[in-house]
Amino acid sequence: MTTVKEDEDIFEIVDYTTASDWERFIARIEEILSEWKLNGPEMSNTEVDFADGEWIEHNEALEFGDHSYTITHFSLQIPESNSLSTTEINPQMTTSVSFEKQTFIPPRAMADMMSRRNDFPSRSPYLSHWYGLREFIILAPKRNNDAVTDEDRANLLLSSTAIAVSNVGCNVPIFIRVQHEWRNMFIGLCEGSGLRTHFNICHLKNAPHQYRHLAGLLEIFKSKLGANISNDTIVMVAVRFTYVLKEFESTTSRQALPRDEAGMPVLTDLPFGSLYDPVSGLHLSCTWPIFSEELVTENDDCNDFDPLLSQQWAIGVTLLDDLPVLLTEAVQEYLKLSTQRESIEQLLGKIQTNDEPTNNSTNMADPIKRISDSRTQQYWTSFSSSISNTTNRLRVNIFNPPLPPSVVEKTIEYLFNERPTLSRQRSLVEEYPENTERIRQLKSVPKDSFVYRLVVCFAAICSLPSYNHLRSIAHIWFDVVQELRTHWETGKLIPGLESGSPNLSFSKFYQNLQMLNCCIEHRLRHENDTTTVEESPPPQPQPQPELDEDGDEFYECSSTVPLSKSNLSELQPDGRLKPCGDLKLLYSNDILYIPITQECPPATEDMLDEQTIVLTSLGSGEEATLLRAKMQSRSLLSDMESFKAANPLGTIEDFVRWYSPRDWIEIEEIDKDGNMQKSYSLSQRMQLPDNLWMEVWQQARPISVRRQKRLFDDGKEAEKILQKLSSLSPGEILEQLIPVLLHVVYDRITKNIEDMEEQNSSVLFETFYAKSVLLVKGKDERKKKLQQDYIECLTVIEQHMCRFQSFKEKLFPSDLNQQEKEEMTRFAIELHTRPEMPVKGAANSRLGKKLASLFATSKPLSTQGSNNDLSDVKNQFMTPAGKEYILRASIARPSQSRSRPSPQRMYCMLAQDEFRLCGAFSEDTTFF
Repeated sequence: MTTVKEDEDIFEIVDYTTASDWERFIARIEEILSEWKLNGPEMSNTEVDFADGEWIEHNEALEFGDHSYTITHFSLQIPESNSLSTTEINPQMTTSVSFEKQTFIPPRAMADMMSRRNDFPSRSPYLSHWYGLREFIILAPKRNNDAVTDEDRANLLLSSTAIAVSNVGCNVPIFIRVQHEWRNMFIGLCEGSGLRTHFNICHLKNAPHQYRHLAGLLEIFKSKLGANISNDTIVMVAVRFTYVLKEFESTTSRQALPRDEAGMPVLTDLPFGSLYDPVSGLHLSCTWPIFSEELVTENDDCNDFDPLLSQQWAIGVTLLDDLPVLLTEAVQEYLKLSTQRESIEQLLGKIQTNDEPTNNSTNMADPIKRISDSRTQQYWTSFSSSISNTTNRLRVNIFNPPLPPSVVEKTIEYLFNERPTLSRQRSLVEEYPENTERIRQLKSVPKDSFVYRLVVCFAAICSLPSYNHLRSIAHIWFDVVQELRTHWETGKLIPGLESGSPNLSFSKFYQNLQMLNCCIEHRLRHENDTTTVEESPPPQPQPQPELDEDGDEFYECSSTVPLSKSNLSELQPDGRLKPCGDLKLLYSNDILYIPITQECPPATEDMLDEQTIVLTSLGSGEEATLLRAKMQSRSLLSDMESFKAANPLGTIEDFVRWYSPRDWIEIEEIDKDGNMQKSYSLSQRMQLPDNLWMEVWQQARPISVRRQKRLFDDGKEAEKILQKLSSLSPGEILEQLIPVLLHVVYDRITKNIEDMEEQNSSVLFETFYAKSVLLVKGKDERKKKLQQDYIECLTVIEQHMCRFQSFKEKLFPSDLNQQEKEEMTRFAIELHTRPEMPVKGAANSRLGKKLASLFATSKPLSTQGSNNDLSDVKNQFMTPAGKEYILRASIARPSQSRSRPSPQRMYCMLAQDEFRLCGAFSEDTTFF
């Protein structure tokens, strides 16, 4: 009995103070609204232009039962200077009864709904476009597969948010996303100042026939308002028709890779542009901003909306996403290939002669053979000639030649065609001073020089489809090296190079070719001197030349005869150039002659670096210093020997007077008798013990320049350069020529940007050049990142220019004056960044007439007895792809007599496969 009694005393305790999931959900919404500072009234009497602002989003996560949600706050940030008071704009923004004249101020969202300033914004979120809102909140499922398709769930979410916004006093509209995301359907509400606005959306695939025009939409709008609408209520209407053009006539904005008459690729020009038209569509929007429903009629029988009579036109473009551009793709492929290290033999096959295919020692490319037998003229047949069977000197183990022989032949002709040699005084760098700094920073070459053209050919190869780019470059480079060797052997200068010694301000590759030209010049000069000597017999027998161990000719005086003063007087002067002014030898009355000397050996940057390494490796001791001085005194010894040959009775003092006047000191003194006396002496550095000049003077013998050992061995240097060039892999060549590639690309863009006189283009161009310099001077570990930045910048510029060219061809009227051209240029530039641009003057402007011709259909004219030209054009205008309507009214609801007037708005969009109605209907919650 006791147990039964205890069981009866036990009862379940329900704690009704514990919050449920629903209550926690509402509390979380209130907390988020408070964090976003949306818990106060949003009263505002200012209007803004949506195009001047930037949309900001804030997101938070929510949980309600088994569902996850995301609440997002959208707000438009506008600079304060761009906001206008409603009293500063057209007061006819609503109906005859404006909100400013009411005894209350509505929430800002309701004022925005009735404002016509942003009726059809070109760039804004969907809800802003449909309702004209500058701020709103969206509650949506977090996962796409968790769509709110159930009506009860949608109503529960809406009532929950209604409680939350009422508790915190939030006046910002809040929407619930319903149905699947692609349908963009919402329900929502907004409360404030005793008014409540309900937002609803209807979305159909096809519009009913009776609602495809303004008359049917007015019927829907008035039926929604019901009995509250009176006969004197005025419905204000705004309409926009949008025409879309997707097919254009063939224009030059579509670029094609250059080809010759036979359809073969041409490698003499750098590709630029795109194979596709960057503009995939144009849309023209004609707007009728505000009018009463009674002024215009649109139904099945009559349509007063003539696009040519609209006073507001706006043009927009649809651009091709990820537009492929030829120059960028070629440069990207070039940089990619520059990292490859396959040799020419690996790419093309082993190359050897037919007569002795197994004896590598007799290969015509053997440098030792060439050095030892420099008098034998040897020629290599080009690779393209072997392919075309014009000669059988070479046999190439390759089955499929990478390039057709005709293409290679034309390319070689383009590179080696005869053109004036650039002189150092009138080089392209000095003729165009603005290029000097660019070439110096990029370490490039003169425009249109041999190396410049070579890079153009390589970049053009990188743009060829269906070709093996690396093998094709190896093909061209092989023929180039053979042609360079032919020029050396035949004594023909390489065209397109600056004359004289190598210019260290240019690229090292260019310096090597300049050095090869120097070798050719020295060889020709040496052969001419030898021919002259053979034709004119010497005045007395000369000693026979001897060969040193390297095979170089030199003459030497007999070492058994001491060079006393009597012997010197018996020597015949030789190698005189001209008298040295009025100077005479100090110890005789003979004239001091300037001798013919050898030129200072030309040197490239690589050669100077090698010499520096050798001299540095000697150490820092006294003997090392003396050895370095002797190694650097070869030119001094040659000049002293030439001086002694030209002036047999000359002394070291005479030599210094001509060679280094600063080391010859003349002092004027007054003697005891008052006469001016001159005294002469060498400088102090010349009088130091163990002076190098004195030692070299003692070693020097009277040998004229034509009998001296040459300071510059053109044969060795030429063979060294040719062997170095032939041993380079195609990837190494491309890597060395990257600075020249950047210069070539810069010039190519400059050529196309001349017509774009706009600040935005200039800024892009300067940024691009800065990235080019960084790529050249950047460290190796940053090369990849710098190349990516360079490619991205180049892509933006090339796409920008392609689009501008397409805009220009489609939109620019003919015969524009300078002012009109500048205005149209600015207009086209802004189309890159803005979704729409207003057309000043609409159909009456020159641009408007151009657009009217573009959007006209090809149907034949049918005037039907009318002589009105505009009617003819109207009949040709294409059918609009989309029609948008906005209907507004200010009506007291729910009670016509007691309620305050509240905003009523309906947006409608009709397209080929979409019909959407977005209603915002308000009611008074205080006086009902």
